[in-house]
Amino acid sequence: MTNPSLSDWGLYIHIPFCRSRCTYCDFNTVIGMGEEDHRRYVDALLLQWQRISAIPRGNLVSIFIGGGTPSLLAPDHIDRILEAVRRKLGISLEGVEITMEANPGTVNESRLHKYRLSGVNRLSLGVQAWQNHHLQRLKRAHSVLEAAQGVEAARLAGFDNINLDLIYGLPQQTLAEWEDSLTGVLGLNPDHLSLYQLQVEEGTPLAVQLQRGRASLPAGDMSADMADRGRERLIEAGFVPYEISNYCRPNKHSRHNRLYWTMNPYLALGAGAHGYWNARRWWIIRGVRRYIEDLQAGGNGIAGEERLERLEEMREYIWLGLREEGGFSRNRFRDKFSINPESAFGAVLGGLHRRGLVERQSEYIRLTGRGRDLANYVFREFVGSS
Repeated sequence: MTNPSLSDWGLYIHIPFCRSRCTYCDFNTVIGMGEEDHRRYVDALLLQWQRISAIPRGNLVSIFIGGGTPSLLAPDHIDRILEAVRRKLGISLEGVEITMEANPGTVNESRLHKYRLSGVNRLSLGVQAWQNHHLQRLKRAHSVLEAAQGVEAARLAGFDNINLDLIYGLPQQTLAEWEDSLTGVLGLNPDHLSLYQLQVEEGTPLAVQLQRGRASLPAGDMSADMADRGRERLIEAGFVPYEISNYCRPNKHSRHNRLYWTMNPYLALGAGAHGYWNARRWWIIRGVRRYIEDLQAGGNGIAGEERLERLEEMREYIWLGLREEGGFSRNRFRDKFSINPESAFGAVLGGLHRRGLVERQSEYIRLTGRGRDLANYVFREFVGSS
């Protein structure tokens, strides 16, 4: 698996609409909006796209339509968005990875076929669990049966690149249930799987349930055992691990994710989206109505920005690169920053190597198996280090 070219870039498009809010979710989402709200939002999003004056040089390799639940948008709206991208850039989107997130309960073969015709060529379905009681507890708006039907509908609609998300470490989840979840999704024969450990975010309904003793997380090292078992099962099934949480069939990795991990440029459209380019990070107005009003009034939707200092950018490059199975390229680091990583972070890298947490393989520095188990500790070593 080769690294993206330094000039490759991506486009993230945020669609915040949801039917209901999951108990663990702290993403920028809104519920209770209808077709007219969708139209006004897409109109504003297209205004934002028109007002972007600077575009990265190089190749657009990925468009990611995330949310929220983008599959709540009518296919005509997705078509409008992608056509606007084609027109502004003056290019065909053939060969560009175009991913759209979807919830299983919001799609059918006919609707998915229309998304496919608009240019979407990769579908990411949020399955999350393979037990209806867990899905209900999380307030997911689909059942296990609907998840299976969603994958079948996607195949019939012409999708040959399908990702499924699963979450482990759920409240009251057992290792046996996790095994059942793995068996269930593997039986759907996806092209890509993302296995995420549950993150409890402050202020979410799940956090409140845990604080009040209405739910409890798996005890001890159960979540670590689930991560290990997930890795074992997927490798046995022929999946290639290429990042801490991500596994793919050969040549089916997510281009968009890899742009993030290699710190390539990505532009951002939509309420609450974040972009990055040339050591500049910016974020879009979070509130949907304020976002629409700003664009209608002639604004560009940007709420704020920051410039990354060179040392901070180097730190991020390393810990993001260490998320990948192969690690980060020393040569690419030197090309980007004009310094070797050992010269910039020799003490930290040396200490991690002596503790058996990282290793050097040819031009790459990567996590060891033990380093993977202690990945968050390793990443923290690059916050405030030099």
